[in-house]
Amino acid sequence: MADRDDKRNQRNPSQDVFKGLWQAKVVIAIAFLAVFVRLSYTNEQPATIPTAQLVTTSEVANYPDELIGKTVTVRSRPLQRVGLSSFTVSDRRFFGGEPILVVNASGRPFDLPSDRENIIQVTGEVRNLAIPQIEQQYNLSLQDQYYRDYINKPVIIARDIRLAPDSTAITLR
Repeated sequence: MADRDDKRNQRNPSQDVFKGLWQAKVVIAIAFLAVFVRLSYTNEQPATIPTAQLVTTSEVANYPDELIGKTVTVRSRPLQRVGLSSFTVSDRRFFGGEPILVVNASGRPFDLPSDRENIIQVTGEVRNLAIPQIEQQYNLSLQDQYYRDYINKPVIIARDIRLAPDSTAITLR
């Protein structure tokens, strides 16, 4: 019986080496997995998009000094296209509210919805319209004749334009 216990207690050196290599592979694989998971989370939200404040177009029109230089998000109905890369939005289509010009600087074309009752969501920086500075900073070509009525008025330089999500779709998520 003592012989059996001695044989069981004797270890085969090759088994110890394989066991050690297996454990090292597992540790290395877990480390690589942790690195990849960490990288995927940091790349998901680019640091170039600042936090946007949700405002109305009336607030942009009535309180421009408080919003100039800030990134805002506006949800509104589009009114009309202005030039090749801009359009106007307003909260008050029928009550004479001042329309706000939105300049598309997102790098992606945006077609206004054919149904003007659709609400769009615009996120961008509020600025006074100074065509040369905006053209230079955002690499745009704005046709001066379309923008005469908007010079030195607040505009939104849009970095993101999309159809606004339906409020019922948001609550269902």
